[in-house]
Amino acid sequence: MSLAELEAAFCATTYRVTVPEASFALRIGVPTPAFDAFLLRLAAQWPASDDEPGETTGMCWGIVTAYNPAVLLSEDINRLAQERLLKRIKALGWYFLPSSNLADGDVWPVEPSYLVLRADEQRMRVLASEFGQLAVVCGRTGSVPKLLWL
Repeated sequence: MSLAELEAAFCATTYRVTVPEASFALRIGVPTPAFDAFLLRLAAQWPASDDEPGETTGMCWGIVTAYNPAVLLSEDINRLAQERLLKRIKALGWYFLPSSNLADGDVWPVEPSYLVLRADEQRMRVLASEFGQLAVVCGRTGSVPKLLWL
């Protein structure tokens, strides 16, 4: 698949974050004010972070998966990689929420992922690289989600 086709596939995907009070459908390049408001409410409940002082006015985040890193893998291999990713996120002490990646037209199965909070673009690049990913979705409250190639 060419780089242009890969980018089109990433952009033709909904990155869904579901919490008890709401479900958010994030798309690359599309603002989601309700998601921003949710993140700001969440951030207001947390202690200040050395990495993000004053984060009640903004929060960076990323969505990462361990599924299908540059190649299609079996469900068992993907599931084990996703379990390793979860352990890594927990070991780093990061806040996270489960999420999922849904391709338009169901061109591939739903991929479980994690919304990692308080993680800047560089940290998300490193984490996604550890799991062989080609790109990662990142954002910050007040801006649109973007695709970062690794």
